[in-house]
Order: sequence, then C-alpha cells, then structure tokens
Amino acid sequence: MSSPSHTEASRTARSLAAALIGDPFYRAVTVACGDDETARLAMLEAYFALALTEGEQAGRVDLADDGGNGAAIWTTDTPAALRQAAYAQREDALRALLGERGFAHFSAIVGNMEHALAPHALQDAWYLSIAGIAPDAQGRGLGTSVLAPGLAAVDAAGAACFLETYNERSLPFYGRLGFAVAGRYAEAVTGCDYWLMVRPPHAA
Repeated sequence: MSSPSHTEASRTARSLAAALIGDPFYRAVTVACGDDETARLAMLEAYFALALTEGEQAGRVDLADDGGNGAAIWTTDTPAALRQAAYAQREDALRALLGERGFAHFSAIVGNMEHALAPHALQDAWYLSIAGIAPDAQGRGLGTSVLAPGLAAVDAAGAACFLETYNERSLPFYGRLGFAVAGRYAEAVTGCDYWLMVRPPHAA
C-alpha cells in the first residue's frame, strides 16, 4: 500500500475525477455544477482528494502507478471507531463542498444503497468504495494491477469483499477478479440501476 505525496494525491484525485465524471452517482452529487463540466471536474477532484485522505486514515489506498493515473480505495477491517471518525470528518467537508442539494443527494443515495445491502450480511466484508483509472491511461492493465494488492490483502485476512457499480460494462472485468453479481437495484435519486458484486473469501 502506498501513501501518496501531496502532489501525487492531487494528480490521483484529478485522474479519478476524469475517470468517473460520467458515473450517475457522481453526477447526482455534483448537481450544483449544472451543465458546467469544468466546474464538475474541479468539484470531483476535491471530492476524491477527501476520499483519498479518508482511505489513508481508516482504510486502504493503492495507487495505479507512480504517475498518479488512478487508485483503488478500500474500507477494510480497521476498527469501527476509527472508520466512523474519518467518515464524520469527510462528511463535514462534503457538506460544504457539494452544497445543500448535492449533499442531500449524496446522503439519500448512500442511504438507499445501505438499505439494499442490509440483507446480504456483509458487515465484516471489505468494501471497494472507489476505483478508477484516468481515461488516457486505460487499456494498459492498470485496472487489474491497482486492485491486485487490495485483493491479496483481503485474501490474507480471509475476508469477503464487495463493490457497487453503475457501469454494466465493468461486470465482466470484476467477474474475472472473482466478483459475482449479487443483486441489481434501481436507485431513485440517480434514476439508474446499479449492480452489487460480492467476492467470497479466497485462500491466500
């Protein structure tokens, strides 16, 4: 696991913003930007900078390479109190960053997803919360390589892990890494479907 420098973190946040700007979740939470895609990109860069910090504090961050071309951010088996403190800190910053409507969308979507997740008994599973590779660096195997260290750590811990994706085209990619679709859900705020994918414990 790498701890990004400030410059590296900024580049990584920009790469994640470029990779995920079209995702329905991120469009919904940046509603304050309207049709201004430059403003949206800047808001998402700040959003991902906060997510990287939270991941460093209470989870796991793996960088795609030394060029800041992307990252994977995990919620792990860090003690719950530490996770909650880091999340609360980011939540305060997000409220200011996203504005009233954007933060309301964020809270509602997270609530909807947590409700859908409840029957799956994944309280002790690791969560791949964010993964992205800069568009101009895609197609070089960075997506697989950035996930490999986290998946190895999951396996060493004997844990299950899961993710949620709005991108149906990503399902085969995650399937090759051992994830299987556990549900498809309609999400009311975005008006889009997303998929829950679960990877059972693997032998390390």
